[in-house]
Amino acid sequence: MKFSQQLQYVVQKHSSLRSHKFSRIFTSLLVTSTLFCTLPARSQTSYLGINNGTGYNTDPTFTDRSIQQTKDLGIELVRMGMDGVYGNREGASFNWSARDIVVNKYIQAGLRIHAPIAPRYHVYRDSNYEQWKANFRYFARNVMERYKGKIFYYIIDNEPDLDFGNGTMTAQQCVDMTRIAYEIAKSIDPNIKIESPPPTSPGSYILKEMIGLGIDKVSDFIGIHAYGGQIREGEFGNPWRLLAARNIRKPVVVSESGTISNWFQGSNTERENSRKRWFVIFGQQLKRYGYNHALFFDLDNNGEWAISPNFNPTATYYQIKDLRLNKKFSNPGFELANNADNEWVHFDNDDIRLGASPNVAFICGDPNGARGGNCYARLDSGRAFPGKQIFIRRVLGDVPKNRNIKIGAWVYVNGGATATLKALGYDYLDGDAEISKTASQKNVWQYLEITVPISRYWAVIELGTSGTGNSGDYVKWDDVSVVTP
Repeated sequence: MKFSQQLQYVVQKHSSLRSHKFSRIFTSLLVTSTLFCTLPARSQTSYLGINNGTGYNTDPTFTDRSIQQTKDLGIELVRMGMDGVYGNREGASFNWSARDIVVNKYIQAGLRIHAPIAPRYHVYRDSNYEQWKANFRYFARNVMERYKGKIFYYIIDNEPDLDFGNGTMTAQQCVDMTRIAYEIAKSIDPNIKIESPPPTSPGSYILKEMIGLGIDKVSDFIGIHAYGGQIREGEFGNPWRLLAARNIRKPVVVSESGTISNWFQGSNTERENSRKRWFVIFGQQLKRYGYNHALFFDLDNNGEWAISPNFNPTATYYQIKDLRLNKKFSNPGFELANNADNEWVHFDNDDIRLGASPNVAFICGDPNGARGGNCYARLDSGRAFPGKQIFIRRVLGDVPKNRNIKIGAWVYVNGGATATLKALGYDYLDGDAEISKTASQKNVWQYLEITVPISRYWAVIELGTSGTGNSGDYVKWDDVSVVTP
């Protein structure tokens, strides 16, 4: 019933930068029978993006098909490596013809490009460090000048903590190379944004080292990758804690993310359903931790990573297409059936449930148990071991940015249980921040309310309790309210 806490790292060697993957394998997954509803297509177009193979495959037909499916998904960000343009040494010539065609096709289609430029792959890694930096400076300047007014976002290198055959990078080298790109970008066009070298995971050692060396001062975004169990509660918030420890407020982004069906157990259908569910939880976790944006891996290449291998959409493809990360708040009294894909999602502590939690129930037909109407949400504290966190969350989308909103809820606490209302993800410069209020009364309906400053256009509401291990302890939530100015 849960994601394992163990991850095993395996290097997959492929010939291109994007096809190198740092496998994050978690085991012992029991798959529940979850019904996935097909929803009207609606994605957060300015928030989600995808990696595809146009960094190394510039074939016009392949590019056109990639664009068609990217737009069909309803997303507008694409990651395209700057492969094949040459210019890998200071003074060397470039060949822009194939890359120009791909870039122009993306621009004409209304898609925004996030382009990795890599000191380890796009330029010669000279044994003389100053010359290596000179090679990268030459490459970066020529690329940014070439695509001025077309590409406004560059990612520096890719998983610098992993050796793809050209060595790893130290944190200092990452900071040095990022500084080169940052200074060039701002001199060419201040609107160009730089993402710091994204490590293999939110908990990578090199992320802490880069932050300690001042990577925030030479980048606009702190980049990470997140796969499999790395999106679990706690680990996915690690970048924010590292930044907060140094009093740094900086947006964090995910430039690669995903999972594969073989990391799950069960039949082929069950494994694919679990993969679909991962993307539902990932969307929730992105908002819960206030990430600025995220790109999926991968559209149509890299075998089992692809959500549309050879442009044949999988069930996961359609799940991504149906993500609703900007849905307006509705069903405040739980009177309608809950959709666990895009409304109240179940969480138990740091485990990501594949479907319903045994400690959560949406009760209907009980007017005597509800505060109003006939329905309410019940969290059974007594069924869980002491201290285990039990909560339901939903994304509160489409709220006014830079304004305060009021979130309220009625709660009934029985026995030795406790209950807390929280707001999460509302500060995109401090994704680990939270505002909460805990119930102080027992065996009576109590109203809790918090005031939440919205920095962008969303927050995540959490209704929670803790396990007591005492049979009969429970919490009921009802009549949630959101008041916007």
